[in-house]
Amino acid sequence: MKPVTILQRLATVLPLVAAYPAGQNQSEYEYIVVGSGTGGGTVAAGLARKGHSVFLIEAGADRGDTLPQMVPGLSTVASDDPEHAWSFWIRHYRNETQGRRDSKFTYRLPDGSLYYGLEPPPDAEPLGILYPRGATVGGSSQVNAQNWAKASDNDWDWVANYTSDPSWNAQAMEPYFIAVENCTYCEPGTPNHGFDGFISSNINNATYVTGRPYVVEYMSNAALEIENITIQNNEQLAELLNRDSNSPEHSYTPGIYEIITSSDERRRRSGSRNYVVDTVNAGFPLTVSTESLATRVLFNKNGGDVVAYGVEYMKGEALYAADSRYDATQSGELRTVVASKEVIVAGGVFNTPQLLKLSGVGPREELENLGIEVVVDSPAVGSYLQDHPEGIIRVNASVPFGNDPFENCTMQLNASDPCFVQWQDEGMGPYGEGAAPLHMRFRSSESENEDSDVWMWGFAGLDFRGFYPGYAHPLPAPDTISMSMLKCQTPGDEAKGTVTLRSADPRDVPEVNFDWFNGEQGRKELNAMVEGAELLNRIFDRAAEPIAPFTPVQPAEGVDLRQNLLDETFSHHAGSTCRMGPGSVQTHCVDPQLRVNGVKGLRVVDASVFPRVISSFPNLPITMMAHKAVDIISAAAGNYSRAA
Repeated sequence: MKPVTILQRLATVLPLVAAYPAGQNQSEYEYIVVGSGTGGGTVAAGLARKGHSVFLIEAGADRGDTLPQMVPGLSTVASDDPEHAWSFWIRHYRNETQGRRDSKFTYRLPDGSLYYGLEPPPDAEPLGILYPRGATVGGSSQVNAQNWAKASDNDWDWVANYTSDPSWNAQAMEPYFIAVENCTYCEPGTPNHGFDGFISSNINNATYVTGRPYVVEYMSNAALEIENITIQNNEQLAELLNRDSNSPEHSYTPGIYEIITSSDERRRRSGSRNYVVDTVNAGFPLTVSTESLATRVLFNKNGGDVVAYGVEYMKGEALYAADSRYDATQSGELRTVVASKEVIVAGGVFNTPQLLKLSGVGPREELENLGIEVVVDSPAVGSYLQDHPEGIIRVNASVPFGNDPFENCTMQLNASDPCFVQWQDEGMGPYGEGAAPLHMRFRSSESENEDSDVWMWGFAGLDFRGFYPGYAHPLPAPDTISMSMLKCQTPGDEAKGTVTLRSADPRDVPEVNFDWFNGEQGRKELNAMVEGAELLNRIFDRAAEPIAPFTPVQPAEGVDLRQNLLDETFSHHAGSTCRMGPGSVQTHCVDPQLRVNGVKGLRVVDASVFPRVISSFPNLPITMMAHKAVDIISAAAGNYSRAA
């Protein structure tokens, strides 16, 4: 069970924004956007600011002024609360035996409770691996760990080459980074940064590393192993940590860094939700319909063309089965809204292909088997699912790490909680730190270029190992280091993952299977993660008494490292289920202008369009892509004809 007292307090601490026009009779807009996350929120607000009328449909509610979403240190609380997030149960492998080797694999018991582990009762129903997604205005950008990381120039150039469209190359995309960023950790005018954008960036506080002697030793050993730098003192360590990992000099360069986050100067979350709210409050023509589940895109025939003209949606709370509050007996009010120009789907990597398929755009056989009329036979919809696999290495030190910045935090989130007071009054303190304090980048022998291809992040004094029931409230572990290894440079065409419909019911969740580590690229991914784990073990081996020796926890002593990575790896950066490219409707879901192949007046603007998952954490690249989409869509605004 969750600690209800804390969550109840969090849900009522601050008032919600009441900025959205309610009860308007308008039924036609220039644009309809489905989904208010990083992609949808950015494109909806951007189009409205260009003077276009926009109707934004969001299945969740607006919780952006509640503490779980505002406070960087509470992101896991937000992502585990049904008022902020949905819980998908996904599979990593089609081989069920391999899939159930994961200690996080979860089952539902006959009494409705959940069990995760390797020895489920015989009457347990297998669910899969927990995969939380944001279900709120702002989407997953309101519940994520706030990593704000640029994509490599090699990533954007790869996309440009793959799509045969130079407007996606690194040089062409760089202005979009400048446009979206408001850098609060750089001196004004610092080259290659933006200072007038709608997403604020900040950097974690290095003193939460340099103020902990045993953590200093650990990160100093990491600098020696990765960069061959011998740390002489805390000042030198802080200088390395504070290097700008979003600068051309250090982006994707192996080394130790503090993580850059999407937080403002007072350590409040900054994301697409703020952009949406600010746009509405400024009077731009943006209408937001919350607690509205899109059920299908509506099409007309215009001569020989199929044209999207509107969206059907259900108005009501907790209408989707991924919401733990879902009640199948409760039904919402069915409504429709019409677009005079375009419908833009931005539901995310799982829900975008689901909505397209429910609307008749998808693989013919799958749709016909469910009795869905085929509008466009598009096998690419829901295919090529991929992610950054993340392996975990955990060890126990011989003594506690000490000087834990959270030691005096009571989690009461009121005047009796000194950490809360510090965050609220000064915009400082441990609650204001996003992501993770320990961060390093490593180039394995499998990297396809000069970029770091394994990013490592983690915690001293926290037992973290991925997503499972209760992950948001781990027990104290003062002697534990948990490190996650994120493998970049994903499989592209070799990806075999799929998002498929379980039924024609829009309230049902799709079946999600990543089918990991396939083919030659999958072998390289696993090899790189093994090299990353071996690097971490060398760093641990350099430790001196009293913190040493370290006792391995995951994998335990004698457990095969490669097999353990296969068993326990998790992920949370899914993409590519509606990939763009130069090919036809049979091989690509959208073209390089993000138009859905085979229909007119329909685009997709979210992480599903990337031909392969971008090598960085996804929030910043998606924001840049969506800001570019605003220019693409607005430039085409005069070129529409609609069916009668």
